[in-house]
Amino acid sequence: MHETATDRTIEATFSDDVAKDLAGTLRDAAAAGRMRAIASSFPPLNDFNGAHKETADFAEAEAVNNGNTLPKTEAIHKPVQTDTAKQEEYPTLKAVAMKNLPGTETEWIVVYAFYASNYGKDTFTRQNLIEKYEESNRLDNNKKSALSIYIKRAVQGNFINPLADDYSILDNGIEKAKEIISRTSSSSVKLNKQKSKKVESEQVSESKGSSTVKKKTSVAAFSPKRLTEIDFYPSGKKSLVDFIKDFKIKNDNERNLLFTHYLSEVLKITSVTLDHLYTCYDEVNHKIPENMAKSLGNTKTRTGWLKTINSNIEITTKGINKIKFWNKKD
Repeated sequence: MHETATDRTIEATFSDDVAKDLAGTLRDAAAAGRMRAIASSFPPLNDFNGAHKETADFAEAEAVNNGNTLPKTEAIHKPVQTDTAKQEEYPTLKAVAMKNLPGTETEWIVVYAFYASNYGKDTFTRQNLIEKYEESNRLDNNKKSALSIYIKRAVQGNFINPLADDYSILDNGIEKAKEIISRTSSSSVKLNKQKSKKVESEQVSESKGSSTVKKKTSVAAFSPKRLTEIDFYPSGKKSLVDFIKDFKIKNDNERNLLFTHYLSEVLKITSVTLDHLYTCYDEVNHKIPENMAKSLGNTKTRTGWLKTINSNIEITTKGINKIKFWNKKD
């Protein structure tokens, strides 16, 4: 042992057998955490005929027996957590089409968007919607040409969101799509219930001799419906809402005239019906006449502005003059 003011050096010479025993002792002490402070003072046992393999690093040495390594501690594996929740299943688009679950074309767009977006996970394009039309065997030239209108209505209904080059379905659209495809019956059944009911009235004709002849006549109550394919926001033209703002409107007779003019002259619709007038009232969010047929009849008889030919509503010359010289707002 050599000692100075700052260092202490210990030199020792051992036989191979003694060196192995000493190495084992030092190794056991290191494993117990007692040799960290003094291990650095011993040189590597490179001269003990392979004993360095057993004592390479005292602090990190693995405990071994005299000849064989102790069995290694088995690795602890945490159980793999798998998502056992069954993925929600939806009917195929073909099944939805066969059951005819959506009630309007806007609802169809919402359903198509739901399936095209992988149930709300991805974005989709206009072409993806066309593909869904084809998949459900509903694509024709009319629907394809009016697709922009249907998409616009879905956007206005807060169902889908237009992006730069594609679309995404909103939470409101996802919930609406789920509600539609969860229906148990066709929407056409619901519409049939809204068809007009026939009211039978009995008329007593004039008496002929001693007998009275009775006749039964059927009066069909007309029930108009909203037309979803009309684009009230035509490119380069005023919308219906903006159009009627230019006129001082006093009653429904004037509204019937203006609606007919907008439909025939601005939108260029050749056949205007009561359904068109009903849709216009709904579009501008005005109270809809409870009896559209009677409302139109009043406009024809009281003002002479409109006439009907085979159920098609047309503007008379008197109606044209009324619009031409209307008191417009500044």
